[in-house]
Amino acid sequence: MYLYLYDSFLNNKKFSNTLARIETRLTDLGIGGKICRISPLRNIKELILDEIRNGVKTVVVVGDDKTLNQIVNVVAKYDITVGLIPIGPDNRIAQTLGIPEGQKACDVLAARIIEKIDLGKINETYFLSGIQISSSQITIECENQYRIKPQQENSQIAIYNLRPIFATDLNYFNPKDGFLEVFIQPFTNGFLKIFKKDEERSIIPFKKLVVKSQKSISVITDGQKVLKTPVKIEVVPKKLKLIVGKSRMF
Repeated sequence: MYLYLYDSFLNNKKFSNTLARIETRLTDLGIGGKICRISPLRNIKELILDEIRNGVKTVVVVGDDKTLNQIVNVVAKYDITVGLIPIGPDNRIAQTLGIPEGQKACDVLAARIIEKIDLGKINETYFLSGIQISSSQITIECENQYRIKPQQENSQIAIYNLRPIFATDLNYFNPKDGFLEVFIQPFTNGFLKIFKKDEERSIIPFKKLVVKSQKSISVITDGQKVLKTPVKIEVVPKKLKLIVGKSRMF
């Protein structure tokens, strides 16, 4: 049984034809299901849990990265398969998963290639893509064995589970390898950034770490939830079942 969660931005009339084509295609493929629309007035957690109790086994997000990230913390705790029909420009996760936009995504759902992928966990919050750390004035304690301190005060620091779009090294950022990666790079603005050499970047795989700082620093998960240091971050292997496409980047 399928549950389709429509993001609230799809209420805009310009998406009406797109949604109609998607719904027709889902019916033709025999994978139609219940449609629920997300809104500020509806508790998304309670909505999903009610449908799980009613027998839903597959939750399909219809929207963008933000929509998908909203449900990860809910479905990660249950034996639920997650699908995605990407609509709109903000769909980097869909690219990583090999899922085309709009109506074409229905065929990926029907093919039902399922991968069990890792999730990151920061304190008690799960994340799918990664986290951003707002300051380089931190100490990272890895595996209770060694410490990392960024050498430059102005550095970009992130921790990734899914491969970021800019990444070219396929040896890292695999959400099935049981590791997350710390990414550290000196920050530059404008055209100077293109002259930065790859060797100035540091990529460090890990399973568990703690981020500490003398002053409280913001840590943003999947571009949404903000936590404050100190935080504990770890990988949770094979935590989420995702329907993916053949052109996935892992």
